[in-house]
Amino acid sequence: MSWAWLDLADNEPARGTLCTAVRDAAGEPAGWLAAWRRRARPTRTALRVFDAILDEHGAPAAISLTLPPPGVRVAFDDVAVQQARRTILANPPWDAVSTLLSDASHFEGAVVVARGDDAVRRLADDPFARIFPARVLLVDGELLGRIAPPAGPTIERYGSAEPWPSDRFA
Repeated sequence: MSWAWLDLADNEPARGTLCTAVRDAAGEPAGWLAAWRRRARPTRTALRVFDAILDEHGAPAAISLTLPPPGVRVAFDDVAVQQARRTILANPPWDAVSTLLSDASHFEGAVVVARGDDAVRRLADDPFARIFPARVLLVDGELLGRIAPPAGPTIERYGSAEPWPSDRFA
């Protein structure tokens, strides 16, 4: 599993691998969503994201960006996080989903990507928004792609940094 960094910034980042403007659900400017494919954390607030959801040719999309209040951390093994992950898998598939993290054992948010006429309506029921506050944002494009749902349950982990089976069986 490969990771990248994702951050929502007020101003356009100088050197994001991928970067696009975002608007709130009413169409008002809401900052810049940037992603970096590098080892070191690019900004103080950047979080790890599953690299496979990034696509420089991605079409415009609506996203639900769930982030914790400052100073709040929840273990991935928390019942609420596990239920949100189950609910994501039980519902009709999204264009892409990734949890956000800064270390291997804490859930620090999620990004859920949807496209289509009902995308904003569907995102209003983001299961991760039951854990932390979520913002529905409109992404101009060239940042987020589509990926298939995981091949199997993502609840069991065989190591802190490796959810099983991630995006494929070994």
